[in-house]
Amino acid sequence: MKKASLLWPFPVLLVASWLAACLPAGGGADGGFDAGRADGATDNDKRPGPAWRVGSAETFELATWNIRNFPSDSSTTTRVAELIRQMDIDLLGVEEIADSDIFERLLAGLDGFEAVLSPHEYRPGEYQKTGFVFRSSLLRLREWHLLFLSESYVFPRPPLEAEFYLSGPDGSEVVLWVIVVHLKAELGEENEARRRSACEKLAQHVEELQAQGVDNVVVLGDFNDELDDPAADNVFTSFTNHPDQFRFATAPLAGREYSFVPYHVLIDHLLFSEGLFTWLDRGSTGVVPLDVEISDYDYLEHVSDHRPVVTVLPW
Repeated sequence: MKKASLLWPFPVLLVASWLAACLPAGGGADGGFDAGRADGATDNDKRPGPAWRVGSAETFELATWNIRNFPSDSSTTTRVAELIRQMDIDLLGVEEIADSDIFERLLAGLDGFEAVLSPHEYRPGEYQKTGFVFRSSLLRLREWHLLFLSESYVFPRPPLEAEFYLSGPDGSEVVLWVIVVHLKAELGEENEARRRSACEKLAQHVEELQAQGVDNVVVLGDFNDELDDPAADNVFTSFTNHPDQFRFATAPLAGREYSFVPYHVLIDHLLFSEGLFTWLDRGSTGVVPLDVEISDYDYLEHVSDHRPVVTVLPW
């Protein structure tokens, strides 16, 4: 694994709009998650802010967001910064960062956050990078690196893996390994086979981490495929055939919610390893329909064709 060293501390700024409609991550379909509140909270417990705020001081939030060839236009940077701040998320995996200089400019306007961005390029000056944006008061980045650098056919964009120290409200620290992915896009048997192979290699990698004593692993990002495909076409069986080791927080949303707006499909996911199951059972996961809730501008034109997907975990 090749070690990288591209870390930008950054302050934060924000002003815009978004909302979440979510189901419990543990698999129940009868409960709900209301944006801006922890489970069981009342309206009086919500922080002031837009209806689409999903974070709070009582919870830890992880999310994935494909920001479609960021930036789409000259207004995107300000709008994305506004949305990140308003969502109030602690750890965000991002995909399709197409201009690292403008991404750095985005981070310069985000107080209390840091970020790490993949150094990968398809060829000089051409790339769709993945990365992390994280709240520095809660998360301390120990190291990060790219995975599967020699597997460009299976991983056209190598997964970015980071080891974080997560500080709880009681001052204790938990080691959290997070991998952000952006798997091969498009339909067709060949592309499906590439995604299936990618999932197999990721599952094996997480198993190797577990064998080394790493208990808490999250794989999140744009998997470019649906969890509820028929078994013959399902690329996720290396995970789903081992429910004692892996759990998709997005599984209860399959067939009910969508993250990729043009085709109304759920292809952005968060996967948790066994060590996090107890915490995950207490949490909620949902899709934030910014394209519907934002009225000040056209989200699909100026920001992205993907909706953020968020898991909220109570402390």
